[in-house]
Amino acid sequence: MPFHFGKKDESIVHFITDITDKEELEEIRKIANRLDQDEKVRFVAKQSRMKPGGSALATPNIVFATDKRIIIRNPTMLGMRENIEDIPYDKMTSVKLEKGVFSSTILIRAPGLSEMSRVSRYSGLVAWGRGEDGQIDALPKGKGEELFTIIREGIEGAKKAAAQSATTIVNQQISIADELAKLAALKEQGIVSEGEFTQLKQDLLKKMQG
Repeated sequence: MPFHFGKKDESIVHFITDITDKEELEEIRKIANRLDQDEKVRFVAKQSRMKPGGSALATPNIVFATDKRIIIRNPTMLGMRENIEDIPYDKMTSVKLEKGVFSSTILIRAPGLSEMSRVSRYSGLVAWGRGEDGQIDALPKGKGEELFTIIREGIEGAKKAAAQSATTIVNQQISIADELAKLAALKEQGIVSEGEFTQLKQDLLKKMQG
């Protein structure tokens, strides 16, 4: 049966992919102002209060996976305020899934983020405590597996994008080096003047930097 968006959902339609659960859509609405215009939310999950790793005394964290990053929203003080932390995929180096009997834990390795994010698991955000690993506890088992897959795809995608960018830069530098060699030859042949050579050289170097 097709899902129809109501008027309340129209403001977040461009932020979602195939999410149709009304409770999850409501959670997305709460972070919509923090999302980029071209960002898509692929996944939403709520940490359990009762399962291992959860807290019966604290409001469960909400975990969002977009096509760019992981966002963890921690409502505190009965909803009077909240903490939100995000971890881009290009800052992560690996992800691991630990399956428990009742719930799952996601371990994210993101060097340099552990000190910034070292907080109590009951005060919010990611519970950092295994060196450079940040852990997201108390996820329903099915949700944990889905989140693991999305994060792994995000990390792989970020690595490929970085490699492609590096290749483009190298190719551009090689091309500009060839152009400089051609200009030098033209100057030696007297086809371009010293002033023209200097100006064209500066233009090429600016192109390389920009």
